[in-house]
Amino acid sequence: MPRNTSFASPGRLSPFARHVGVHLDHDTVQGPLSFFNPTRARFHLDDQAQLHPELIDDKLPHAHATQIALPAFLNWRSRDNRKGRHPLGVDASYPESTASFRAVGRGLLRMCTEYPYWDISYLIAVFFTIGSLLFVVSGLFYWLPLVAPSSQFSTEATAGDALSFVGATLFQVGAVLLVFEACNENQTGCFGWALHQVLSEEDRRVLAKVDVHSCKHHHQDMLQADSTKQRQKQQLQTDRKWTWCPSWFELRTHYFHEIGFVASVAMSVGATIFYVCGICTLPPIYNNMSKGALEGVYYLTYLVGGVFFVISSVLYVLETQPTWYTPSPHLLGWHIGVWNLIGSVGWTLAASFGYCSSSWCSYQSYLTLFWASVAFSIGSILLWYEALLKYPVEKTR
Repeated sequence: MPRNTSFASPGRLSPFARHVGVHLDHDTVQGPLSFFNPTRARFHLDDQAQLHPELIDDKLPHAHATQIALPAFLNWRSRDNRKGRHPLGVDASYPESTASFRAVGRGLLRMCTEYPYWDISYLIAVFFTIGSLLFVVSGLFYWLPLVAPSSQFSTEATAGDALSFVGATLFQVGAVLLVFEACNENQTGCFGWALHQVLSEEDRRVLAKVDVHSCKHHHQDMLQADSTKQRQKQQLQTDRKWTWCPSWFELRTHYFHEIGFVASVAMSVGATIFYVCGICTLPPIYNNMSKGALEGVYYLTYLVGGVFFVISSVLYVLETQPTWYTPSPHLLGWHIGVWNLIGSVGWTLAASFGYCSSSWCSYQSYLTLFWASVAFSIGSILLWYEALLKYPVEKTR
């Protein structure tokens, strides 16, 4: 049986295996490539799903809860699980999904008002966003003098080099954090939602409310730190422990078959190689490099790093798709991967133009660096938005 059709990693339970009232639909277990573990599945919720006594007695404010009709679904996806997100699937009778204009507006407002620096997914998004924007400005410093010579100033090239170095540094940090994030995904799955029965059993209607107490993902560490009651609940969650490095057994039997982990490692390797190019952009180094050193060190690490970025981005796109050939434009993660793929291809092209001595090659190299950095910036901003939307609600039809 292919790995992508079942949850079969040794020593690991299938998602939500410990939750009452949550049932796996085995026909929905999918993955784009047979070598990798499943990347998506659907779990049905029944009347017993998280209807615990303490939740039944709790009056859920309607401002923070929405009435839904059972059956409802948990749309498990490996990317969402890695990012600490809990997608809830409901039918078309639901009044508003998190893809509505009003919900998107609230998400954009969160990006300006919430700063969960303890959340590794948030830090990754911020590092990549700032780094990409620095590359955009750097690309302008290189390209604009060729288009509008009157805009040039004496320290423009030096400023571009310095911004490139800082941007490469932020990319390096963000890429390393990606690997730590991939190693600390929730292994058994968090429900993430509290269901409170409000009408008769015949109506099969409940209130769905975010339940941060039961979440075991990494982003809850500081979020629950200020409440004694919540700390006590968190202490009971002994199966969630931060891991700096998985064991060889875990790597061999599980993580090497996790498409998100392989993509994160590829991104980290690419960022490390690319960082050599970033260091070489510093004026004291770049101005003293021979042509051979430029082609063998500067442009080569630029090119190889871009190739690894392309590989990583392709894997991130595939992770969000049910099959390798079926796009998923309805998923935010798919758009993030596509924009990063555009940026990665652009950076690879920009590096390849460095091996050409014609004036048009220099022009195209700087122009490509600019638009590729813009594409990376768009993907990173979407990644920021995704990191703050931990509880998406999705219409199933």
